[in-house]
Amino acid sequence: MVPPHRRRVHPRRGALDTGAARRWDRGMRGGAGEERGGLLVRAREVAAQTCALVALRQCPCGEEGTWLCRRCRALLEAPPQRVEACCDALQSLTAARVREHWQDGMPLPAGVDHAPLLPVLALGEYGGDLQRLVLAWKNGGMLHLGARIAPALAPAVQSLADQAGIERPGLVPVPSRRSARLRRGEDHTAELVRELDRLGCGEALLLRATPTTAQEGQGARQRRTRRIRLSGAASRRAGERAAAVVIVDDVVTTGSTLRGMHEALTDAGMRVLGAVVIASARVPRPADPV
Repeated sequence: MVPPHRRRVHPRRGALDTGAARRWDRGMRGGAGEERGGLLVRAREVAAQTCALVALRQCPCGEEGTWLCRRCRALLEAPPQRVEACCDALQSLTAARVREHWQDGMPLPAGVDHAPLLPVLALGEYGGDLQRLVLAWKNGGMLHLGARIAPALAPAVQSLADQAGIERPGLVPVPSRRSARLRRGEDHTAELVRELDRLGCGEALLLRATPTTAQEGQGARQRRTRRIRLSGAASRRAGERAAAVVIVDDVVTTGSTLRGMHEALTDAGMRVLGAVVIASARVPRPADPV
């Protein structure tokens, strides 16, 4: 028997035994916890709506009330895909045939064979909502998107590292010209690399590098002549810290910038595992049915 002074009393059912009292206490505590959680959610929403009067919460696609809508989050959750075959500047000549000949029982017509200089992984094609997301982060002042983009690129970095058997590769951002950094207010690719470093994907290697020409307003032929210069001290320090590196950029078009980075890093004694980008100007299309 439970002493009368130890009994719990339900407001409508009267005295309860010990087991019922425990169950009632757990229910009351759970209800109170749910109520507190609901109040916290409502308080956060009130605070967010109040702040929205000063700084509008808006997704790059235009949807209001959120920094990143569900549709744009799905774009960042897409699995990375190989796009180096679509980058003309990354192709290297491997063989040339002046007449048709046979190989492994198959006829090979006269022509040339190419192989990509390095693997490139992208989240999708540069267009639509993905293009708006990149431009908002890069030129639109929505710097907070870098914290969402970095986790999306992490699987691509991990894939390149796993293929090479490297646990923690160096992460090298593609440099921007000083005028572009001043216009944007930050070095966006360097900030992206820092986010990836904080996620444990690799070690950020912020090298002092200078592109020889700007990309804006240039055609494919002019882009091919772009070169990247690394300072001697920066390349020596980078070579000592990381022997294997991954190049990080926002968008790849012809691949001339990635080629320039590959040449500069290779000349500095580093091994380039590949490159990861948010978007590619072109992506491989499935073969048309015969």
